[in-house]
Order: sequence, then structure tokens, then C-alpha cells
Amino acid sequence: MKNIPGVIFVYLIAMVSIFINDFIKNIINLEALTIGIIIGILYNNLLKTRDILKPGIKFSLKTLLKLGIILLGFKLNFKSLLNLGAKSLLMIIVFVPSVLLFSYLLGKVFKINNRIPILLGVGSSICGASAVVAMAPCINADKDDSVVAVSIINFLGAVGVLIYSLIAVTSNMSNIDYGIWSGISLQGVAHAIAAAFARGNEAGEIGTLVKMGRVVMLIPMALVLTYLFNREKSDSKVKFPMYVLYFIIAGIISSLGVIPKEVIQILAKLSSIFILMAMVGMGLSVDLKSIRDKGAKPFLLGCILFTVISITTHFIVINFI
Repeated sequence: MKNIPGVIFVYLIAMVSIFINDFIKNIINLEALTIGIIIGILYNNLLKTRDILKPGIKFSLKTLLKLGIILLGFKLNFKSLLNLGAKSLLMIIVFVPSVLLFSYLLGKVFKINNRIPILLGVGSSICGASAVVAMAPCINADKDDSVVAVSIINFLGAVGVLIYSLIAVTSNMSNIDYGIWSGISLQGVAHAIAAAFARGNEAGEIGTLVKMGRVVMLIPMALVLTYLFNREKSDSKVKFPMYVLYFIIAGIISSLGVIPKEVIQILAKLSSIFILMAMVGMGLSVDLKSIRDKGAKPFLLGCILFTVISITTHFIVINFI
């Protein structure tokens, strides 16, 4: 019962975020996730979150996030992924760890703590904000690091959709090449799919498949990062988040075709709502004073990362796929 007021409050902000995004998306599609975080941060820092709301906010940030990640698995279809072809699959397998390593090395250059570059790396290479929040427990990242990474990833993803949509109508790339490029290089699932479908259904379907291939990489990357961060000298060991395992089980169930498409669509919608509510909860837990000095360098890192990813993947798709 103690969670109810906070959960209702978080849900209302989530709905407002969706409404605002729908209203302004023809101008700039920031994504409801980003808007929800911004509203949460502004509320907590200007009005202060009341104690009666905090249990429900914590529940949204912890439990609903895990449920959202698990339900995200129902968007996967492993049978379809196998139809991408060896070159596309190999590109996905090489792409994810390469981006993660590059982001880590950029973090060293900019002298940013390891957590933020790694979160930017997984957000850029796997599935945007969902990957950031799923991986944060694997590397013991705090909520400030997650907020910074999610905000940067979603902003750059929104900009990316605008740029890619312009390229979609001006480029002489084939529909298949454009679909693969959008699916491999844009951050979030929504970003990649929106940009891919800007070129039509053929490009959109290919882009969606490639993007889902990247989402599957959440599993091996979670295992690797959990192992690496457990090797660090620390008072607390990092535990592998079991909800990531349930995520892949959901993907297997979805791939078997035993659940009607209508049910899958409902579960996918619930996933989006739960993750959005978790992001609102994250925003409501943020103290701006603690993150104001973290933003500039990570934003520059994210811009460089996105630029390099877009250019290199475009070259590879055109010449080798």
C-alpha cells in the first residue's frame, strides 16, 4: 500500500511525458523517456519530492524497470534474426564490443570515470536507454551516471532520427543498405525503427531485424561486464542481474510463436510504459548538484562516438555488406 501514491504519481508524469512528446515530435522527437527524466529532475529539484511518494518512486525505479526489461524480450524473434545473413550477423557481433571499447578509450582520453563511458557505449551499441538502465547494475553505476548517459543517448538518438530521415529521401543507397545502416548505427530501438521506416517498409523491416540483433547482445555484454567489474578491488561484488536472463527467456518464448501477436503487442507496450516509469522515478531521485559537473565531457564523448559510428558503419554497409 505504501507504494501506491508514488507509483500513481510516476504514472501521471509518464503519461504527461508521452503527451508532450506526441505534441512536439513533428518539431523534435526527444522521446518520452528524456521528457520524463527532465520533468522528474525539475520537480525534485524545484519542488522537492514528498516523503509519501518516495517508496513508490523507488518501486518504479527498481521493480518496474526489471519488469520492463524482461517484457522487452518479447519483441525479439530469433528465427527472423537468422535470416539476416552471415555478414550482417557478424557485423552486429563485432560492432557491439568495438563501440564499447572505443567509448571506454574515449573516456580515458577525456578523463571521465569508467562507468559513464561504458554506459554511453552500451547505450550506443545495443538498445539505447534500455541498455543503459539494464547494464547499470552490472557495473555498479550510480543513478547520476545513468541519468547523464540516458539523457545524452536519447538526445543524440532524436537528432539522429532527424538527420537519417533527411538522408532517407536524398541518398541513393538501396533500401536494404539504408535499413541495415539505420538498424546498426542508431541508439534506441525507437530511433532505429523510426529512421529505417522513413525509407519505406522494406528498409523499415530490415532495420528492425538488425536492431533486434543488437538487442540480443545485451546478454553476452552483461555477462562480460559483470565479470570484469567483479575483478575490481571493491567492498561489494557486482551481481549478475537475473532479469537479463528472463529477458532472453522471453525472447525465446516469443520466437516459438506460441503467444498470439496481439498479446505480444500488449506486452511490448507494457515494457515501454514500465521503462518510462522507471526513468521518471530516476529523474525524481536526482539531485542536480551532484551531476552538474558530469555533463559536458560525456556529451562531447557521446557526440564523437555517434559521429564515428555513423560514418564507419555507412562505409562498411556500402562496401562490404
